[in-house]
Order: sequence, then C-alpha cells, then structure tokens
Amino acid sequence: MPKDLRTWIQRLESEGDLKRIKARVDWDGEIAEICRQVQARKGPALIFENIKGHEKTWCRQLLTGGQATPERAALGLGLPKNSSRKEVVEVLRKRFKEPLEPRLVATGPVKENIITGDAIDLFQIPVPKWHPLDAGRYINTWCAAVTKDPETGVHNAGVYRGNILAKDKIGVLLTIAQNWGTHYVKHQRLGTPMPVAMVYGWDPALVSTAGLHMMIPEYSAMGSMMQEPVPLVKCETSDLLVPASAEIVVEGRISPDPATYEVEGPYGESSGYYGRGRKRPVVKVECITHRNDAIFRGAINESSAMIGAGIEALAWNVLERQDMAGVLEVAAVGPMLAVKIRKTYQGQARHVAAAIWGSRLAITMAKIIIVVDEERAVDIRDPMMLWGAVSMHVDAAKGIVVYPMQVGTVVDQSLSSDEQDELEYGDGLVNKLLIDATVDWTKHRRDEYWGGRRLPPDSNMPFPGMPEQVQKRWKEYGL
Repeated sequence: MPKDLRTWIQRLESEGDLKRIKARVDWDGEIAEICRQVQARKGPALIFENIKGHEKTWCRQLLTGGQATPERAALGLGLPKNSSRKEVVEVLRKRFKEPLEPRLVATGPVKENIITGDAIDLFQIPVPKWHPLDAGRYINTWCAAVTKDPETGVHNAGVYRGNILAKDKIGVLLTIAQNWGTHYVKHQRLGTPMPVAMVYGWDPALVSTAGLHMMIPEYSAMGSMMQEPVPLVKCETSDLLVPASAEIVVEGRISPDPATYEVEGPYGESSGYYGRGRKRPVVKVECITHRNDAIFRGAINESSAMIGAGIEALAWNVLERQDMAGVLEVAAVGPMLAVKIRKTYQGQARHVAAAIWGSRLAITMAKIIIVVDEERAVDIRDPMMLWGAVSMHVDAAKGIVVYPMQVGTVVDQSLSSDEQDELEYGDGLVNKLLIDATVDWTKHRRDEYWGGRRLPPDSNMPFPGMPEQVQKRWKEYGL
C-alpha cells in the first residue's frame, strides 16, 4: 500500500495510470482545461513538470487526478484495481471500526526544508487558477487543514477551500458547523489566534478521511485505512502534528478578530456554480516546511471515488450503531444517498433517514435520502431502476417528507445568498428530503391472490431455467 505521495505516484505509474506532462504549460487557465478534458475522458492522473513561472521555484511539480476513478480508490486501499464498489465499501466499513492511533516521530522528510520570515512566498508553489471567475489561485483544493480543539486537545483534519491573498496569506471558507469552526469559536472565546497547518501531498488516506465527517479522529481513520499508524511530527510554530512524509506543510494562525477578515471568493465549486465572495477569516502564514523537490497536490473539482465509497461506509456504520435492523445496502448515487432495507415495520424509512440526519453526515452530505425495500429487485446503484422504484411506489402525499433541518453546505445553490452566509448562521440553511419508495403497508395489505405478497409478482422474471437454456443455444438462433 502507498504510504506517502511518492509511493502512490510510483504505484499509479506501475499500473500505467499516470501521465507526466513535460510540455511547458501555463498555470493561468491552461492546466485547468487540460485537467477538465482528461477527467471528461476518464484519463490518467497527471503530473505537470514544466509550469510557466515555476522553472526555478522550490516547488515545480503538480499532481492532479490521483484519486478520480474507482480503480484508484481500490488501489489506494491496497486492493486489486478491479475490486467492486461493494468490496471497497465493505473494506472501509471494517477499517473505520478499527482505528489505529498515530505515532509521534522526531522528524521526517517534510522537515528537509524550513522557510520562515521574509522568505515565505506561497507563489513559489505552482498553484493553478482553476476557473475563469475564481478570485485568484486556490491553493486549498486537495489538502487537509489540521487544527486542534483547545479544550480537549483532539486533532481534526478537514478539507476547506482557500486562495492565496498574498505571499503569506490564505483566505479560507470557515464554517462554524464543521469541526475546525468549532475549534475557531473556542479560540474566539479565549481571545487567542487559532493555529492551523495545511498539508499538501501525502498518502491517499489524507483527503479520503479529511473530506468526510469521520466518527473517529482523522489520523486514527487514516491509520486504519493504511493498516499502520500514521507517523506524525510536531509543527515548527505550534504543537499541531502533521504527517512526517508530507510534501508540503503550511503553518499559520487565524486571528479571532473579524476586523482582520478579507474577501475570499468567488470560487468554482463542485456543484458546477461559483460560490459567492465574502469577507472571511485569513490564515497568516508563519512557516512552510517541505520535502526536497516538493510535489504540490491540487484538483479541479476532482470527483473522488474513495470519498463516495467512504460516505456509503460511514452511513452504513451510523445505521448499524443505531441498531437499525434490515439494512441491506447503502449507495451514494450522485447527490443522493440510497438505502435498501428488508422492511419489518411501517415508518422504517423515516427511522433510517432520522438516524443519518442525526449524525454529522447531515452537515455536508445526505441532503436527499431515498429508501427502497427488497419487495422489488431494485439495483440502488442504477439511477434508472432507483427512479423507477420512486415512480411506482411513491405516493407524493405520504412518501415525500421534507425535514426542516436548516443545516447543510453553503455551496448548495438552492439557497439564497443570505441563506449561504456561513458567518451569520454557522453553515447553510439547508432542509432535507426523504423519498420513501418502500411499499406502503397501509395501502398494500398481504394479498392471498398473490400468495400472501403485498404486491403482484414481478412480471419481468423469466421462466424457471429458461435463461440458462437459451444461453446454451444462443449460437443456434443465429443471433
């Protein structure tokens, strides 16, 4: 299994799933368009080695697309690349239940170079401009921002966008409902600046856990994914801990004073729309540590198959911890979460949705939940079959339930500008939707005409034994 970004690159290269771009390219738009077209074609991961303006900077290379396919998600877990999504989810479910505590080490490759004072210059890093209307060069697209609860001492790692405002400043989207927002509020009450360390380039486990709402500390989850404890080193300017073999770590502090906020945004979000610019908190950079010949890791709305599988694993584990009986499968289908159950009582679908929305997954995930039962053979990973179940089984007056939760991601474009104000409300004012596509027992009692079933048998089922017989004679038919 990979243990840092370089072993991951070697693995991708050995699989023929990485392309090194040696042609000179411009960070201002050209890299973004190359990435966009390669992703549309489901092409390989890319390393840009000759970036305009970065021929002699201490960081000259950029990796993108490193986790953009199901095959790479499987490889990142040490599984065969042809592993099914179900197999990947089962492995994640198991590993997330078996956290491995990190271990502290004296030093590591990320300490090979230490930059402080006037030598700090974020523009030494080949950060692209990802979208035409972006406020600038967004450095925080595929990284982990590490903070620590000032009361409990527990570390958190999360994925939050941020753009370079100056050679030593990064404007960030900081939502109070998320963990680093909770840490920030505590620092505000104490009147102290919040230390933060941003980690760029490491093992695939970094963003695969930081991009989720884990139920265990992220470093412990990373260790469980990697199947060995994460080696951590202490930062230079704070007592935060970061992976010892990371490519780049940017250390800084966020002032508790709103008077220090600067405009961050707009930025092209994964929703396909731009997020609005507002005055937001700023990371004042105090130190940069990096490996020799450091490789920057960034992304243009990279769709991570690992994060999708992680959402499924976490949601299933949430239901299991709530002792929810009869869960057969969980699937992230685009922006929706589909759950298949063996229905044992009327109202079970609402119970399922309530359990998921009662967890931290509700903050940025599971806005729409569809629940189906095993009465019909529905593949919940197939959008056509899923919506077919909705069409056939949902009475809109009873089966569509809007939950006025008012908690969710600020990038939700159904919200007004005011409802997206994370500094005013802590996050977006998002309501949730349940579509109960299970068979309604109050309308469909057991029918002796159909042998005690609640619904007529599936008319698409073949004659017994006939598929095998036809398959054997297929060539005889001349088809």
